[in-house]
Amino acid sequence: MKNVLLVTCSLLLIVFPLFSGGQPEQTAAGEKETVEITEPVTIQFWHAMGGSRIDLIQGIVDDFMKANPNIKVEVQYTGSYNDTLNKVKAASKAGNAPHVFHIYEIGTLQMANSGIVTPIYEIEAWDPIDWETFFSPVRNYYTINGKHYSMPFNSSTPLMYYNKTFFEQAGLDPEKPPKTFEEVIEYSKILKQKIPQLKAPISWNLNSWYFEEFHCLMDAPFVNNDNGRMGEYPTRALFNGQAGQRILEWWTGMERDGLFLDVGPGWANHRAAFGSGEVAMVMSSTSDVNQLTGLLKEKGWEMGTGYIPRPEGARGGVTIGGGSLWITNNHPNEELLAALKLVKYISSDEPQVRWHKGTGYFPVRETAMEMLEAEGWFDENPNFRTAFDQLLESPYTLNTAGSLMGVFPEARSLIETGIQKVYAGEMTVKEALDEAAEKTTKSMLEWNELVE
Repeated sequence: MKNVLLVTCSLLLIVFPLFSGGQPEQTAAGEKETVEITEPVTIQFWHAMGGSRIDLIQGIVDDFMKANPNIKVEVQYTGSYNDTLNKVKAASKAGNAPHVFHIYEIGTLQMANSGIVTPIYEIEAWDPIDWETFFSPVRNYYTINGKHYSMPFNSSTPLMYYNKTFFEQAGLDPEKPPKTFEEVIEYSKILKQKIPQLKAPISWNLNSWYFEEFHCLMDAPFVNNDNGRMGEYPTRALFNGQAGQRILEWWTGMERDGLFLDVGPGWANHRAAFGSGEVAMVMSSTSDVNQLTGLLKEKGWEMGTGYIPRPEGARGGVTIGGGSLWITNNHPNEELLAALKLVKYISSDEPQVRWHKGTGYFPVRETAMEMLEAEGWFDENPNFRTAFDQLLESPYTLNTAGSLMGVFPEARSLIETGIQKVYAGEMTVKEALDEAAEKTTKSMLEWNELVE
């Protein structure tokens, strides 16, 4: 069975290590030929960032085209990560895949084995990339067996957002958001009593991502074989153990007790509930800092941010979310080089600073973060710094790195279905997680056989 290696045991000696092994090996093409763009070329770029981010990405690409007048980039928003992934697969099968596409971090192993991509390591010699300037947690996530497969773009962690104004009205310290599961319950009971117009004190959308992050906080493996990172592909789901049960007992228990507002899947309803004052606290991606700040400001309320709450005694940390940029195969070398130049530019300092300020996603490069610090950005906008600090303070282990498996999107769907069954009283937490784990294990084994 193929091996998957992102980090080695020696990397655990420091908090955010670079993987060992130096620069990735170059392919024969990268070593033997020099590729240049001598005639104008046109490439396509499909991404999964909607709303105001569509214009933000277009602006970044426009700047790229100004600096590279012989490269034309046709940009298209293609829906959610899942939508984009499915459209790319269909387009590749039809022979008209975009040169560059954007998908979530959990699609990494699937894409690396898909047969439809040109890994970065195969062509990066044409336009070398300084990987040492990338933050290690970001870089390591998208590295397999010491080789870079995709270009980090939008990286995030979940945050606790809270309405400071409501906290003051309830007699809570507006500078001290809840830090633990128990404190969330304690704060929620106070808010429910003191702020009667709330539908519920806290909310977040139905997404397994939060469950995964809580699992990382508990430093517990999500799947076997060293969380899928140190040896063979994982063959068994472990998220139905004591750690997973503890998380969902807390999560679904708050819903049962009227402390949590169930807003369903998607990323709009919990933001709207927070912005309208239906809830006083919400968990969401750091990429929502800009949007949620604006929503509360419209109502004259002040917003605070904090780390996501952890189970009492948990010693783990968060892992990155977000997505990366992939290059498809079966294109002329000149077009592949143009695609490489595009993804390299999008991950460079100035575009990353612009992206961070417009969204809240933290920059993927240390050098971009240094630019923000030098200009005093975080002094004036402390809420934009919270996610970055949360990541830096997270200890690095194979569990906090996040799991790696080929059927991650399906696993997420199964976990979310299980949570809904608990909400509805159809299953206990253990029954729901056992069912999701059993189905995930079956799918993992089937996927492993296909890629052997």
